[in-house]
Amino acid sequence: MENIEFSIVVPFYNKEKSLDACIQSLLTQEYPAERYEIICVNNNSTDNSCSLVNKYPSVKLIHEKMQGAYAARNAGILQSKGAFIVFTDADAKVRDSWLRNIHFEIDKNNYDILIGWYKAASAGKLLQFHSHFISERIKKAIEQKSISILTASACNLIVRKDIFREKGLFLNISRGEDRYFVIRCFEEGYRIGFAEHIEVERSDICSVNIALLKNFIYGYANAVYVKRVKRKISLLKSIPVTVKFAFRHFPIGMSLLLFAFFYILGYFLGKTKCCSNRACTY
Repeated sequence: MENIEFSIVVPFYNKEKSLDACIQSLLTQEYPAERYEIICVNNNSTDNSCSLVNKYPSVKLIHEKMQGAYAARNAGILQSKGAFIVFTDADAKVRDSWLRNIHFEIDKNNYDILIGWYKAASAGKLLQFHSHFISERIKKAIEQKSISILTASACNLIVRKDIFREKGLFLNISRGEDRYFVIRCFEEGYRIGFAEHIEVERSDICSVNIALLKNFIYGYANAVYVKRVKRKISLLKSIPVTVKFAFRHFPIGMSLLLFAFFYILGYFLGKTKCCSNRACTY
């Protein structure tokens, strides 16, 4: 395979329930098959995930023994041939137009990094509204160059491969390195864009309870990360943005305060080491 534009990296650990649907959605792209590759990275799975990948001859399967989603993503980067690395997760499905839209946005705007977004598998209004809020927050962060409210997720993130040569690979931490990698690049002047219509569907977010738990885990892991690298990104700067948005969309907007509470709870527990540092990595 030559002249590959996109290398899609999918890390997985015991994802046999969702991985097949993910791969099928990646193989049915409205984009020339010779212009992209799919790299699935097994991270010590003990179920039938690897057997599922082996059903697809065109999908490259590699193995990473160091446990952690970012370690697996790094292994995929090192094995990639594309000019851009496209990250998604094993519990995500993409639209047929996903790669075509990514190509259009990058070609039109000459982005170094493109942030896509996601919708929850559940059609519940609270989860939809929470996703909408995060999208609006990313737009505002980029427009106002406000790193404190910028976020990104490796379930839908596109990075020019040369950036990893210039900046190094992801740190292997439990959560949040995707966000802070993008923040570091933003601080150094790389061209970063956001496209809300470039969307994936996440089967792992199927209820409000799971979304709240994830907010707690993100908060905890981000606090641990900030302490580890001694960054000074204030959580307090993001609180007014959340509260203002919540009141502007009253009454459903008030649900954001519940999501924010779980994130803040996790963050402050992470700052004070009041609970275990065994955050889920997948």
